[in-house]
Formats: sequence, C-alpha cells, structure tokens
Amino acid sequence: MVSASRRGWQGLAGSALSVKLKLALTSPPGGRVLPSFVRVPKSSPVGSFRTASLPSVAVMNCALLRGGVASAATVGLLLTGPAVQAVSKPVTVALPQPTGPREIGTVALHLRDGSRADPWIKAHDRRELMISLWYPTRRPDGHPAAPWLPPGAAEAFYRDNSLSPAAVSLPSTHGREGARVAGRGLPVVLFSPGNGADRSMNTTTVEELASWGYMVVTIDHPGDAGEVEFPDGTVTDRVLKPVPVSRLDEKAEEIKVRVADTRFVLDRLKELNKGRNPDAEGRKLPEGLHGAFDLSRVGMFGHSAGGATAAATMLEDRRVKAVLNLDGPALGKVAAKGLAKPYMLMEAEIFDKSIPGQKAFWSRLKGWRLHVKTKGAKHNSYTDLPLLYEQAAPVIGLSKEQLRAINGTLSAARSVAVTRAYTMAFFDLHLRRKGDLLDRHSSRFPEVQVIAR
Repeated sequence: MVSASRRGWQGLAGSALSVKLKLALTSPPGGRVLPSFVRVPKSSPVGSFRTASLPSVAVMNCALLRGGVASAATVGLLLTGPAVQAVSKPVTVALPQPTGPREIGTVALHLRDGSRADPWIKAHDRRELMISLWYPTRRPDGHPAAPWLPPGAAEAFYRDNSLSPAAVSLPSTHGREGARVAGRGLPVVLFSPGNGADRSMNTTTVEELASWGYMVVTIDHPGDAGEVEFPDGTVTDRVLKPVPVSRLDEKAEEIKVRVADTRFVLDRLKELNKGRNPDAEGRKLPEGLHGAFDLSRVGMFGHSAGGATAAATMLEDRRVKAVLNLDGPALGKVAAKGLAKPYMLMEAEIFDKSIPGQKAFWSRLKGWRLHVKTKGAKHNSYTDLPLLYEQAAPVIGLSKEQLRAINGTLSAARSVAVTRAYTMAFFDLHLRRKGDLLDRHSSRFPEVQVIAR
C-alpha cells in the first residue's frame, strides 16, 4: 500500500521532461494484443518497431498488457532519456460527450466485506473494494465534475507509467459528483475491468449508458487492479502476475475472487435500494438512491479479464441476466459448463486461437448468443485508452506508425462509437426489450463483422 500524500511530482515539471512511458503494447505473432493475464514468452517477436525509429532512446519488449497501461512488471513501449518534446502547456485528454439526453451523476463508495479475508492486499485484514455509481441526473449545478482518476490514483498512474502531468493531463469526466439520482427502477449494468486496469478504464461507455437512463456500477478489484485509491488517501497497486497461455487455468482461481467481489457488490446494491448506506465510512450519499435500482434487470460487461469475470458471475449468480464480454476469454467452470442466458463476445480483429477451450465454450452456450469482431481493433480498442494514446501522441513523440501499432487502424473516435453503440444495443435488447442493431450486419458500422450466432 502506498500513501498518496507522500508522493509528489515537483522534480518532473519543466521543459526538460524525462519521459519513460510504458504504453500497453504487446505484439506476438500476427499482431494480436493478448489479454492482460497472459504472459508473452521472451522469444516472441516485437513486430516492426526498432529503437532507431523512436524519437529518443527506446526499448521495445514483448510483454503482457495489464488490461490497459503497463505496470512496473509489464514492459511495453519504453521511452527514456531527454525530453521527447519541450512542452509549455500539457495536453489535456478529453472524453467525448455522451450522446444520451440525460446529464450524469456519480459517486464513489468504499465497501468492506467482513466475511472474507483479502487474498491479495496484506494490509487489509478483510476484503475491501471501491466502486462507483453512474446514473442519470437533472440540474447538477453546484456539483463538480468527477476526475477520470482520483488524485492519489492519478499520481500512481503517472508514476507507474513514468509520465508527468506537466506533459499530459488526465481527463475530467461528464459525471457530477454527488448529484441527485433522477428516476426510479433504473436497469442496472455492472462493469469489471481487465487485469491491472481500473474501474475508470471504460468511462466513455459507462457515461453513455448512464446518459440513456442506466444505473452503472463500476468495480475495482484491489490487488488485481492498477491503482485503487481509498478514502483515507492510500493507494493499492497491482500485486498479481501474468501467466503464460499454457497456465491460463491458474487465472480461473483469481477470477473466483473477482466473482465474489461482484456478488458482494450486488448484495450492497440491495441495501442501497432500501435506503441504507453501506459505505464503510458512512459518507453522505446522493439523494434519490432509495428505489433507484431495478434489481430484476441486471446485466454485466467487462473487458479482458473483466469479461471473464462477467461470464463466471452470470453462471454463479442468477441476478445477472445478460453478459457482454469485450475481448476476454471464458475460464474455469463457466468454460466447461457454458451458459443459458444471453451472452455476447466482441473481439479484436485477430483472434487468439492459443487460448484453449474457447471454441468448445461457444458450443455450450444455450441461450441467445452473438460473436462479433471489429476490423482494425486491438485488445484495448474497447477501452478509453486509445483516446489517451491518440491525444497524447504529439507530446510523448509517437509517430503515426507507432500509434497505429498501439491502437490498430481503428481511430479512437471510431473505437468509442463502436463500443458505445454495441454495448447500448446489447443491454437495450436484453434489459429493455428494444432495438434491432444486433439483428443483422449494420451499414452504420461496417467494421463490425458477425462471426457466429
């Protein structure tokens, strides 16, 4: 556990930045960006990147994605040395406006599960989680916009990626902190991020859902998450390690902890819906939460290991009615048993056939099912990260070719549009019984290809 208050960036500001940005890059054969829980062998090629092509001293190694940005244990694109570019003003990353008619409120909660020991964070005697609620609101004047990451987590993000806020400023969201909830009986969507990623990593999609009247609950899994800030200012970092494909079943045991986290969160939503406050510190909650949740209409989506978590949770918990998996596998019991409820898989362009059991899992899906692939998409195209890379590229010195290797040929704006549209369509169909985008190939999204039904 790291105390956020003890870290600072005073020595990194100025025109002579020392940039050591570990961007989440993995280039095994065929260009597939692997899920964040798979370790790439050292012998894997690194594709077309060479140190001479970078604007400063650079090292490229094949490593595993941490579901987004590389951690200290993850080596991606490493830029070191003198400043890539002198900057007088940081690039401020901006998130696109949600398309729905409603403004958005948000609140973070600290939850403590007294029934479980924390298997990963030794400083916690019991399992502790951070979650955020995102929901429609009206007239949120006076409520500040929530940051993409809270201050302590943002410091850890900068530190872990050797990036300075003097170069790149992380975005604000469109969610207003503590604003009143507008509406009752809202359909509920849970979100679980990938290994080493944070609950903020799909904010563009989360905000979209909330702007159209969903109650969205994003979950951090401390120890498996990148940087999780708690109310006392402490920040926990990722402690779990990636594994090779041949040992992927080991991750199934870790997914069990994530499933237990999710089921515990569902129990707390029931308390919130009854007007109780499950926050560990009893902090003030927004008005309007009492009765705001329709817990008979619960769906879940996740990216990478978060997708695996969503599938496993739906098998174990009947409260989850539909799952969207963003480029993740199925692991453990759910891979062997399959599912009888709606399940959709959105893949990056290059399918990784080395992940065992996925074809057999598809044959065990007995309910509504859909498998699509997005042309030009990489593993992280279904997250906010392409926006960060694309907007920060001029400051950190990434060429168009290098940016394409990270983001794929799909632009960040198009990645957001595709992910938002298909996520909305899936939950509209299965939680609201409306919409037809998923019925057939859409001329609006020619890059999205139907693989199987």
